Amino acid sequence: MSTQPAQIRAVETILVDVPTIRSHRLSVATMRAQTCWCASYGSDGIVGLGEGTTIGRLAYGEGSSESIKVNIDTYFAPLIACMDATRSGVVMAKLRENLQGNRFAQCALETALFDVQAQRMNVPLSELFGGRVTDAVEVAWTLASGDTGRDIDEAEQMLAMKRHRIFKLKIGARAVEDDVKHVAAIAQALDSGGEVRVDVNQAWSETEAIAAASRLADAGVTLIEQPVVAANRVGLKRFTSLARVPIMADEALRGPTDAFVLARDHAADVFLR
Repeated sequence: MSTQPAQIRAVETILVDVPTIRSHRLSVATMRAQTCWCASYGSDGIVGLGEGTTIGRLAYGEGSSESIKVNIDTYFAPLIACMDATRSGVVMAKLRENLQGNRFAQCALETALFDVQAQRMNVPLSELFGGRVTDAVEVAWTLASGDTGRDIDEAEQMLAMKRHRIFKLKIGARAVEDDVKHVAAIAQALDSGGEVRVDVNQAWSETEAIAAASRLADAGVTLIEQPVVAANRVGLKRFTSLARVPIMADEALRGPTDAFVLARDHAADVFLR
């Protein structure tokens, strides 16, 4: 392990269009690629990698891959030049003191700095956070083609290969009735072999969400993610109190303050961030 401080010599952002295996249809957009990476270079030649991207570009969050790149190159990089790359907490504190928002860009840079430090110590990244508590993590597979038959085939293939047994369905682009039928058909086809969750990406009104929730629960859905717009916290609270399955908040979370408020108000059962 190197014992000499490593200065941040450069921060490079690279726009890389990584194609998806098929069109990824959300209520807010249809994705065909994921874009943007960030690299942090230490003075000892170590390169750390971090990802900064948003799904659906500006349709999902306040930043796009292009704005992430511009802001890192223009504001982040000059501000932290020559700082100690081994003290990521100090680096990130300086960014927070001088810049507003840009959480996706901050995440990319912070991950790259963590990667640099883990490489310098020659340990897995998990060791920086107290070590891993498990050797395997179950990961959900997203079904988002929008075609019921194709989604069923894809899920059955994942089950057969024993790669995934939890499936998240992206819905909300169609009428609620059509979405419910789509989800119910997939849940029925998988029966007890797989777990089905749905992500609405804020597409429903509160009335639509309440009407759909009971039918989704009857179909075997185990979780509903962000059914209403992020700003409607009161509606999310009402919906959570009525729903028969756990409700996840996603777009409603923009930082720790949001999480504390939602938890205090019992406006969601699960957080995604």
